[in-house]
Amino acid sequence: MTRRKALTFPVVLTEHVFDKIRSIDMALAEFEELLGGGEVIEEHEAESGRLKELVLVIDWMRPLHVVVIVDAVRGEERIVTVYEPDHERWSHDYRRRRR
Repeated sequence: MTRRKALTFPVVLTEHVFDKIRSIDMALAEFEELLGGGEVIEEHEAESGRLKELVLVIDWMRPLHVVVIVDAVRGEERIVTVYEPDHERWSHDYRRRRR
């Protein structure tokens, strides 16, 4: 089941994410705005009370996947990476992995 991404904590972007955003020719403000409207398509418990989310953003020129670590202990949502999903590895709507 999927759900809309709700930003609970302040967002922290890694240097890697800044580089990825630049490489796909997107403005940082545009990325931050789109993230809040994304759809959580996968969710996994991570260590120490963290939650790992895979967010699909489709309201841009091309679909994007964003990996987010929600860390309630630190009170932050850390963006780990952003990438354009490969149509050969994902379903036509980019919500499910192909087997």
